[in-house]
Amino acid sequence: MRTLPRWISFLLLLLASAVAAAQTAAEDEKDVRSLGRQIQDAWNKGDAKMLGDLFLTDGDYISSTGRTARGRNEVEKAFSAQWGGIYKGTKITTTITSVRFVRRDVAIADGAFDITGMKDAAGKAIGTRSGLTTVIAAKKGDRWYMAALRGMVPSAPEGVGK
Repeated sequence: MRTLPRWISFLLLLLASAVAAAQTAAEDEKDVRSLGRQIQDAWNKGDAKMLGDLFLTDGDYISSTGRTARGRNEVEKAFSAQWGGIYKGTKITTTITSVRFVRRDVAIADGAFDITGMKDAAGKAIGTRSGLTTVIAAKKGDRWYMAALRGMVPSAPEGVGK
């Protein structure tokens, strides 16, 4: 029985490693993108614990209205408080538009959101709140968590007032 020359074996090993790395990277990007869907699911259920569990224990949050929270427990409290005001009963739609890996275990995901169903103190419907979001995601073990979540509503469309 003939054996392959060492250089061919080495090339086959390199090719197998490259394929495995590409598959892992694709799976990681899919997992990071799924954080947007998980945020949406938790928000639409009004489940602050479910949303908080998406964060690292020391993760932090800054909402599009400027509310801040540091640490998973404070994040849960922040979302509970939000849902006690004009966000009570609202629905959110999130879309992750890009993912960039800073390292194999850290990614920046940018996207957009729309919140519907807001009402003022008198119960009158308020229009849709649309904005941008950035998630800093970190992989711990085999799971991706949010290290940070930032929301932002542009003050004026690009090019207006210039």
